[in-house]
Amino acid sequence: MIIKQGFVRYVQQKGAIERLSQDLRGLEKICLLGSPGALERLRPILHVEGASIQEIALTSPFTVWAQAQQLARQAVSDSAQAIIGVGGGSAMDTAKAVAALSGRALYLAPTSAATCSAATTLIALYDEQGRRTGKSALPRPIDGVYVDETLLADAPRRLLCSGIADGMAKLSEAASACLYPDNPPEMRWRSMMAQALHLMDVYFSQTDAALHGGEAELSELLYANLYLTAQITATGSARRIGEVAHHFCNGVTCLFPTERQYFLHGEIVGVGVLLELNLTGAVAGYTGRSIETFLHEVLHCPTTLPALGLPTDEVSLARLSAYISDKSGLSPMSIVASLRTLCAED
Repeated sequence: MIIKQGFVRYVQQKGAIERLSQDLRGLEKICLLGSPGALERLRPILHVEGASIQEIALTSPFTVWAQAQQLARQAVSDSAQAIIGVGGGSAMDTAKAVAALSGRALYLAPTSAATCSAATTLIALYDEQGRRTGKSALPRPIDGVYVDETLLADAPRRLLCSGIADGMAKLSEAASACLYPDNPPEMRWRSMMAQALHLMDVYFSQTDAALHGGEAELSELLYANLYLTAQITATGSARRIGEVAHHFCNGVTCLFPTERQYFLHGEIVGVGVLLELNLTGAVAGYTGRSIETFLHEVLHCPTTLPALGLPTDEVSLARLSAYISDKSGLSPMSIVASLRTLCAED
């Protein structure tokens, strides 16, 4: 499967890294960025004839602008002609930031399906503690995204499940437009909702088989997590939406860093999806109960605050609701009431 669009060239197939090696022919100097584990996985299968490949192991698990600036200066000093990002979401975003700052060509090879970062021009930025500080965007298209199904088949299933939980926020966050009474009807929003509903259908129909060894179903989920979610992000909407699920995740990271460190981004967002659905109500037949059952029984993800190790006293709930309210513009009273429904033991 090879897809070309204005903002990205996406290649998903077994042996996609071989295709990447072919597409890099003619380059003499390449900068390869990634986590140590991702670099180790890619090293035996990436072979670019005649090219010098400099590996840089990322020291921060988050996309920090200062680190990206340093690496961009290094890429320019070394006369690197291309930046290759390999790994998870933070590696993808760091590679994008380095390419944006250095003006080099950009190729991405995700080694997990836990985020849509590889197929979107958006760059999420954090501080050293993992707290969201803002976002940026690539000034030019990504030159290529290479999803090697053989490589990703060996990735931990927890990463795949986390990516699915994260992707489910596309529906709840699009639906949260209903929480703002002054929102006018808008065509892009309807398109966004339709794509989000299709994404949910893929998740509910393919996940169980994929987690039990189904190759075709796994391929569908890789495409859904890495590409379809990015398309929904790119579609966007002029309507105001709450983005409660991700504000919940960022709030947990800011207010409860010790507890947060034991969970993946999508696992926290999944609980945020339940919080958001408490506010919006059922969406096209998807209820909070059906999503909770799917998260718990199929993905084995947390579905309550205690399951995340979070305190449930009134002061803690008030702090978290105040953070989400400040970011979303929604009533802190309605948010704290919804948080209370997530306080039971998982």
